[in-house]
Amino acid sequence: MEYRLKQSESVPEGVRRMAAAQIDKALAHLGCQDGERDKHVHEARKATKRLRALVRVVRRDLGDEVYALENQCYRSAGQRLSRLRDATVMVETLDRLVESLGKDVPKSRFARVRTWLVVRRDRAYDQADSSNRAVQEAATDLAQARERLEDWHLQRQGWGGLRAGVQRIYARGRRDFAAAYALPSDEAFHDWRKQVKYLWYHTQILENIWPPVMRAQAEALDQLGKLLGQDHDLAVLRTTVLAEFPRAGATATLRALERRIGEVRARKQAQARPLAECIYLERPPEFTRRLRGYWRVWQAEQFAGH
Repeated sequence: MEYRLKQSESVPEGVRRMAAAQIDKALAHLGCQDGERDKHVHEARKATKRLRALVRVVRRDLGDEVYALENQCYRSAGQRLSRLRDATVMVETLDRLVESLGKDVPKSRFARVRTWLVVRRDRAYDQADSSNRAVQEAATDLAQARERLEDWHLQRQGWGGLRAGVQRIYARGRRDFAAAYALPSDEAFHDWRKQVKYLWYHTQILENIWPPVMRAQAEALDQLGKLLGQDHDLAVLRTTVLAEFPRAGATATLRALERRIGEVRARKQAQARPLAECIYLERPPEFTRRLRGYWRVWQAEQFAGH
């Protein structure tokens, strides 16, 4: 429940509590020395993404200056860690691609590319000075952000403190959804994916206003986010391999890989579309009006219980 608003707390209290919990979680993972470094980097990155979603939901109350400061802080921390994590994701993405192709393609078809990706990943983690510095800089930034939480001047106690942020993310996601299919590109689908993830986090924050409905919405957003995430990983794999992999004697392999990536991406995008049409069915004011109704009933229950 660390990332859920509680009925007994005001919006400012809840937002500060959730922010503190995510920063503490990230710092704990960055400080771990148990050998599972990639796992800890991944968990710390997830916390920075939740933090960026959190400041977006109260952006109006934070003000432009504070919002810009905190968003950039969490963004920079995540980017420092992404260089380590992304090298691992490339190996995992190729493995999922080969698995999805089944008997159509022997596992040995892209073995040379996989070996190269593994070496690339190991090199990223073996550069101890660089990777340690990235972790230390991210931890320093987050520790400073932790100290700034009490300076957040959040005034609105109830739904009014959340409505604008939730509606903005929903509206932008709805717009980016239409844009991605109107003029498909790697960038368009990636931009839309980010808004889907933010709305997923916002739905988790608001889960308690009506748990069965909000959980169902969160599950749908999670499914959509995974499809778009897999599509994005395939796009990055394609770009990375075509730009960096030694081409000598590998032309046929690279062409085959590019073709297979395109086929799987087309399926992922086709699966995502009907799911998104259901999620983004309402116009933004209608979406937030419905959530406001859930909020009011939820708050009324609190007073009825006393």
